Amino acid sequence: MSFTSYEMILLILMVVIFLSAVAQLFSSRLSAAGIILLFACAGFVIMTGMTGELEMISVILFVTGVILMILELFVIGAVLGILGALMVFSSFLLIGEDISMMAVFLAVSLASALLEWIVMVKFFGKSIPLFRNVILTDSTSKEAGYSSHDDRSHLVGQIALTMTPLRPSGIITFEGKRIDAVSEGSFIDKDREVRIILVEGTRVVVRAL
Repeated sequence: MSFTSYEMILLILMVVIFLSAVAQLFSSRLSAAGIILLFACAGFVIMTGMTGELEMISVILFVTGVILMILELFVIGAVLGILGALMVFSSFLLIGEDISMMAVFLAVSLASALLEWIVMVKFFGKSIPLFRNVILTDSTSKEAGYSSHDDRSHLVGQIALTMTPLRPSGIITFEGKRIDAVSEGSFIDKDREVRIILVEGTRVVVRAL
């Protein structure tokens, strides 16, 4: 497939638009990439507008798609984001009369943007500042003070009383609190004193005294 000078410039502008858009996402404020994005978009609109290839439907689809993708950041689910992306892609495909050529340009631009994204994340450890405000990134580890259950590690070594027989599981009481427990292996009758020897999460193991 051979391209004219105009088509090559169009392809370059599309690639620059996608690359600069991805680069701008990794910045919390307007950066050089954002300025390049604005100039590239302006150049793209001027070129396609002067040749009469830019139709109003493409502009409407592009603007609506961008709005939907922004709204996706604040709405649960991926419907708006997917719909917005499809609108943006369609807006490029509808420019001019040669849809197959624009499909090639779009594929090249998307591949370039995806490669840039991978390099920024994998090799430079970059993250998108905007996502930090809408995505929970706090660690819920034990070191951070979170626990999915009551921490009973302090019970190890304490003396408790069996409330029911342990066969080997049952219920013990400690300081008036009912606790599910299992015996170390042997049967333990009701109303027997036991020592708590192990606590693993919600599992409490006891031994008869």
